[in-house]
Amino acid sequence: MSLRVRLALVLALFAALTGAVVATIAYATTAHQLMSSVDASLRSSAVALRASTQPPRPIAPTKQRPRGFPQPFRPGGLFQLAIAQTISASGTLTQLAGTTALPVEKRDREIADGLATRWLRTERFDGSSYRILTIRDRGYGAIEIGRNINDVMRSLAVLRRRFILLVLAAAIAAAAIGYAAATVLGRPILRLARAVAKAGANNVLDVLPDDQRDDEIGVLARSFRRTFEALGRSQAQQRQLIQDASHELRTPLTSLRTNIDLLQRYDSLAEPDRSHILADLQAEARELTDLLDELVVLAIEGQTDEVESSFDLRVVSQDLVTRFKGRANQTLEISVSTDPTVVVAPQRSIERAINNLLDNAVKFAPSDSTIYIAVTGNSFEVTNEAEFIEDSDLEHLFERFYRTASARSFRGSGLGLAIVQDTITAIGGVTYAYNSPTVSGNSITIGFRIPETKL
Repeated sequence: MSLRVRLALVLALFAALTGAVVATIAYATTAHQLMSSVDASLRSSAVALRASTQPPRPIAPTKQRPRGFPQPFRPGGLFQLAIAQTISASGTLTQLAGTTALPVEKRDREIADGLATRWLRTERFDGSSYRILTIRDRGYGAIEIGRNINDVMRSLAVLRRRFILLVLAAAIAAAAIGYAAATVLGRPILRLARAVAKAGANNVLDVLPDDQRDDEIGVLARSFRRTFEALGRSQAQQRQLIQDASHELRTPLTSLRTNIDLLQRYDSLAEPDRSHILADLQAEARELTDLLDELVVLAIEGQTDEVESSFDLRVVSQDLVTRFKGRANQTLEISVSTDPTVVVAPQRSIERAINNLLDNAVKFAPSDSTIYIAVTGNSFEVTNEAEFIEDSDLEHLFERFYRTASARSFRGSGLGLAIVQDTITAIGGVTYAYNSPTVSGNSITIGFRIPETKL
């Protein structure tokens, strides 16, 4: 079911319910007023009959009044169709007006006996509807007066039909208006949907409609534009990653093929040469494995379902530094602040980022030097001795596969710092690097800062 049809049905239902409530109230009010008018006339006529001093003439309840019989009560106007009679305490009926006797019920006899004072009701007999009032009369037991209300019932029936027709007409009109309004309002949405489908198929953002509108359509168009722009950036990054990875993979693969060719061509190599080639093969295989592992990490970074948790950054950092001390040729010194360092973040991702920073420092710091690790609040940074890095290189230090001129001779994938930046950026943090001139040379500080946690 389309949106236009749903909106038309909703408006029709709303109009029908509203019209039904209004019509019901109007009908009930009109019926009450009409019946109140009839009841008021019945009461006034009954009071007039009770005050009458002319004695009535008794008749049998089932016999019609003879033509020309004198009538003491001659109703006119609204009460031309009135019937009046008295009921004695013994049950004798005396006709006062009309040619038909009114039905006498148990309640009417109770009023005649003085057990009740008044009874007002609506009854149907002789094919007509009557409004009947019975009141106590001292002289005659009870006075019963009724009025034919067929005209009132016909008026109410006509009123009911008109109200039903009005409600149906209102519902149909509301449905037509809703359908037309939905059609007009839905045109921009349909144009936007077609443009989005075309943009998705052709990957061209220029086909998206103008997103400068101030209404909801503009908000939706801007959201789609931002989504497509993000997808475009993601695709560009994926293409760049594939290109860079293919370029970096060529070097270890070329070295592997060369060494394998040497082993195949020369069956009997001298032991030093053979050991050297096998060691080189193992090193290249490890480097290739590490590169593939880091490519996988980089590709899925930010897309994992790792849940954020609360942990102490000092404890995590100290544990990782302790592990690195056993395999590093440098002295690792860690200093932590006394301020709370409890953060809320994906712990495994933060541990991977710290691992990469430590691995980067151990790889590039001279042997027997000291690597300083500082944990302050929500920041972690590593400082090690290194050659001065130009500002132009610092700007690209966290890019994938980027290497400074002095670092190109070292083994590695060139993805470690890129993984750190992607990890920290994904949780809203920042990475940084800067030179720290010292008395003996230069040091480089690389670190990250994650968002503060409000506990």
